[in-house]
Amino acid sequence: MVKITFKGASQEVGRSAFLLDDGDKVLLDYGVKLTPGDTEYPLPVKTNLNAAIISHAHLDHSGNLPHLFQETSCLVYMTPPTLGIARILWFDTLKIAGLEGMDAKFAKDEIAKTEKFTFPLPYEKTMDITENTSMVFHDAGHIVGSALTELRFRRSSVVYTGDFRYTETRLHNAANFEGINDCDCLITESTYGDREHSDRKETEKLFVESVQETIDRGGHALLPSFAVGRSQELIDILNEYDISAPIYYDGMGQSVAKIYLENPSYLKNPKFLKKALSKVNFIRNPKQRKHALKEPSVIVCTSGMMQGGSVYAYLPQIYHDKASKIILSGYQVAETPGRGLLETGKLTIEGFMVDVTAGIEHFDFSAHAGREELFRAIGKLNPEKVVCVHGDAETTRKFAEGVRAEGYEAIIPELGKTVEV
Repeated sequence: MVKITFKGASQEVGRSAFLLDDGDKVLLDYGVKLTPGDTEYPLPVKTNLNAAIISHAHLDHSGNLPHLFQETSCLVYMTPPTLGIARILWFDTLKIAGLEGMDAKFAKDEIAKTEKFTFPLPYEKTMDITENTSMVFHDAGHIVGSALTELRFRRSSVVYTGDFRYTETRLHNAANFEGINDCDCLITESTYGDREHSDRKETEKLFVESVQETIDRGGHALLPSFAVGRSQELIDILNEYDISAPIYYDGMGQSVAKIYLENPSYLKNPKFLKKALSKVNFIRNPKQRKHALKEPSVIVCTSGMMQGGSVYAYLPQIYHDKASKIILSGYQVAETPGRGLLETGKLTIEGFMVDVTAGIEHFDFSAHAGREELFRAIGKLNPEKVVCVHGDAETTRKFAEGVRAEGYEAIIPELGKTVEV
């Protein structure tokens, strides 16, 4: 039997961290949960690890990994692009912590040590991580380098999805569950376990129509987006539909885009993305930001939930412009400025709460599996047990009920508790 101790992402979205123990001890992810004005961390790991595995680079899965290296020197496994992007995010964490006078929980030395002990592992290559435990990564279809982790212990097999998408998207192929032959226990994300996503092609069409409409009436389409994955996808979409306005790209997504282009084998159509990025205007300084606002334009910037980032360089000029729009395209966590904007039409700008009179829209470009995709994955793997993680409490409950209705044993984890599977 494998024991799983839940160090995070238990009836919550964020700070994924799961300790698996079959004699060999393996940590799956070690992320953070960003909330307004605070950062929540996973519970500490107080044991000697044989290995740590990072499913992908998003901070809620990788953000606290360097802190682990204050006390450990275990090997870490992740794909090459995951390491490249995670490194960007770790250094950005240090930068933000320094600006805000906060404790990042790690320093540059821990980042260097993390890199030293990381073994970059491509998809479909089996790796013996101990004498009795092996692993293999499969494409998760979520962001560049995201991985489904197939673990084989002495007497059982465990599959951890991280975040995944079981249908192809503009940049990525569908998650490769077909490459997994056996699964006793499935640890799966549950983010959208109670609902479906809208049709992707139709969403793209409506999104582009909204952007072009904004341009046609002389406004700016401000697109706050996630630096990793979403901003690159939006640029790809805007290029294909040939938006008739200059497109500007601001924020950390620029550095992440470089990692995307350096890892073409992890993308569905790398040539398309390269072409799209070659046409946009990269913002490097405040003067270029002013230029971007001189004529109708599209501005792709950070952050996706409006918790800071380059979007606030444009908001003072845009929020009261009825010809312009603020278009969100990602999951908005409760109590974030993005969620508040959608629910109340208000934002805090330069220290003042203001009514936003520019247009406000949201399109579902989620890189997570919807309910049908989650059940398709379960049906494909046919596990004995399904552990439902990375979803808020109500969503996890509804999803687990559906899993049980299909005849599987579903486990809803509690933070800090241990279960045997």
